[in-house]
Amino acid sequence: MSWFREHKLLVANVGLALVLLLGAGYLLIGVIRYNPIEQKYTVTVNMSRSGGLQANNDVTLRGSRVGKVTDIQLTETGVAVTTELDSGIKIPVGGQVAVEALSGAGEQYIDFRPDSNDSPYLEDGAVIDADAVETPVPLPDLLDHTSTLIGQIDPVRYEVVLNELYTALEGGPDQLKSVIDGISVTMSGLDSLLPQTTALIGHLRTIASTTTMIQPDLSTLTRNTGILFDELTAADLEVRRLLQQGPAAMSTLGGVVSETQDPLTNLVTNFVAIAQAARLRTPAMQALFPSLRDGSEALGIPAWDKEFHTLADILPRPTCDYNTIPISPAKIPDPRVPLWNYCVTDNPNIQIRGSANAPRPDVPNNGATIPPGVDPNQLSTPLPPS
Repeated sequence: MSWFREHKLLVANVGLALVLLLGAGYLLIGVIRYNPIEQKYTVTVNMSRSGGLQANNDVTLRGSRVGKVTDIQLTETGVAVTTELDSGIKIPVGGQVAVEALSGAGEQYIDFRPDSNDSPYLEDGAVIDADAVETPVPLPDLLDHTSTLIGQIDPVRYEVVLNELYTALEGGPDQLKSVIDGISVTMSGLDSLLPQTTALIGHLRTIASTTTMIQPDLSTLTRNTGILFDELTAADLEVRRLLQQGPAAMSTLGGVVSETQDPLTNLVTNFVAIAQAARLRTPAMQALFPSLRDGSEALGIPAWDKEFHTLADILPRPTCDYNTIPISPAKIPDPRVPLWNYCVTDNPNIQIRGSANAPRPDVPNNGATIPPGVDPNQLSTPLPPS
């Protein structure tokens, strides 16, 4: 960054030079349309007259620019216009070539209008005859033809026509004048929309031909529609009953939906709570089901030949109770246990076993019973936390 600060004038000049090069490139390629790497091929168009064409006028294919006019030379029968076309655009042979103008002020261009998109295509050096080229009518010819048309009109008959029209429009009803005015406005509007009107007529012709092709289907549709309306007429009472009972049924359905909305919400909430609880207890369930499987297999071991074999011991078994109250392991608030816990029994037929009942010296504190002077409810010392 320090280098840029020290040489900021150099950086600014380089930036201005780059902007100048970019602008010049845009002018050459985008405005002047100069592309040195673009490949071209030449086609000569013979015409009876130039139609106002000049060098560098555009050449289009159905309205899209594909090249330009490079030269116009006089010939014995008219002019030869040399066009330079983009080699990437293939123009089919045949059809018509027209000289058109972008506006009333001129700006003529050549427009290729081939009959199809298939080969053969125009190649470099191709020549198009003047018979396939349409040029605009020159202004002198237009004025000459207009003068000839005016000269053929009989002044007397024209005056009679004007008088009759004046009488019809001046002394006639207002409706006739409104019709004439409407026809005038309509014709002027259609004149300004001539391409759209021509396209509309073409589309109507296509629609008419398509309708002719599907006439059997339209006949079947009309016949079936008539049968459908006959059935609806025969079911008039049912349709009326449906229309009368439909709103009440829809309101009843809306009431049912409104009444069941809250219970359904509660049900979905309960399902969500159940799913969450099941997800929390997934490890326990994963351990439970294998245990159930193993237990079921163990129960199936003593069963064979459609019988269940087991052993029963009818002899009494000696028991020894400790002076404690059983408590669920999940509810033990204190991890400590009673320190002085001995087996207590009053049965003289049971021989007490274990190290606590081994022969000992006859002294008060020999380990066989609770030492004298201690608290019988004393608890063990808890282990230090790990």
